[in-house]
Amino acid sequence: MKMRLFSALTGCALLVTGCGQRYQEPLPPRDGLYYPVGLELHPGGRFLYVANSNFDLKYSEELGGTISVIDTSTSTLLPDASPYVPSFAGHIELNEDGTRAYVTSRQQSEVTVLDVAAQGQALFCEVGGEARSNSSACVVRRVPDVRSGAPVPLDPFGLAVGRVSREIGGETVSFDLVHLSHLRGDQVSSLSFPEGELEGASMRSAALLNGGNQTRLRPGTEDVYVAGRGTNVVALYRPYVSEEGKVEAIVRRGDVVLSPAVQNVDARGLDFNAAGDRLYVAARRPSALYVIGIDESDGLRHEVIDTIPLERQASGVRVHQGADGVERVYVPSYRNGVIQVIDPQIGAVVDTIEVGRSPYDMVAERCEAPGQPCRAYVSLFDQRGERPERCTESDRSCGAVAVLDLDPASPTFHQVIEHIY
Repeated sequence: MKMRLFSALTGCALLVTGCGQRYQEPLPPRDGLYYPVGLELHPGGRFLYVANSNFDLKYSEELGGTISVIDTSTSTLLPDASPYVPSFAGHIELNEDGTRAYVTSRQQSEVTVLDVAAQGQALFCEVGGEARSNSSACVVRRVPDVRSGAPVPLDPFGLAVGRVSREIGGETVSFDLVHLSHLRGDQVSSLSFPEGELEGASMRSAALLNGGNQTRLRPGTEDVYVAGRGTNVVALYRPYVSEEGKVEAIVRRGDVVLSPAVQNVDARGLDFNAAGDRLYVAARRPSALYVIGIDESDGLRHEVIDTIPLERQASGVRVHQGADGVERVYVPSYRNGVIQVIDPQIGAVVDTIEVGRSPYDMVAERCEAPGQPCRAYVSLFDQRGERPERCTESDRSCGAVAVLDLDPASPTFHQVIEHIY
């Protein structure tokens, strides 16, 4: 119900035509979570980043979202380290060396490029050498950022970040490649940022599939896979990046048909195994996890090798290798408030974890050895805790993060050990 309402509301919230006056409420508080969506962990695991969406338009449209920085060692929100971002934030992902964080937002179709503190303890927008919590100067809506620049296509949501290097003037220059899927229209986009900087950015977009929801890079390659809400395929492409590091074209590499019998499978998430030879796609029509085998022995071939039934309204999928060496697939069920755990070797759900209301995204630490702490974090879009009225108060909103135990040697393995509000 909430996500259907979200789709209906965003037509007014984003276009602001025929839907009433713009909201002029104060900036959102930075000491709480409200309608969180995307999650990202700093490589060290000490800090968690949570994209808050301003779903109910309680706060300013222009900067109604935040990226909450959470110290996972104490489960404490760090408000002074948490920047404002445009409303309707979707996903957040760090670049290869953890120096930049990229955030998609649907408010005016933008990508926000944030600096990451050396140890991951803060996110900020650097302007003239000054760290600011206001990210307005770090928002990309056109590339290049001039009136004649190409606009970022409507409703960027899914996000994947890669990197390429080029020899320019005798020096090696690194370029962050930011790949976007768009909930409205049929576009996908790739943007290049030299050394993660906005100046000198380039972008190309192309029609690929309808209603792109999620985007992933296949490990060890530059191939980008996109799943959509309005189609029955997973599309894959590769950006062509010039010797100067500019994205000059989108090269289509093919489609993977998920279900020839269903024209709109409403795919909500996709993820690869570590080897990159299996792709998992969580869909809502039917409620199923599609397992796609990838073979490169004679060209690039894809085949749906299994279809595993799921509970209703999957909202994503994550593949994680435990400290016991077992690779498991985790699928949040938005409707039923659970995480389904799938063993891909037997092709079945082997565990169900009750996490709270409306789980959306999930990230997990790298598990080193059984007996060592290992946790996963799940965003709960409108978890209300012990106070149901919390979501309607004038000074607070909704949302939480569930903390899961992923240590197979622990007595609380696959249980919620804490909620962060």
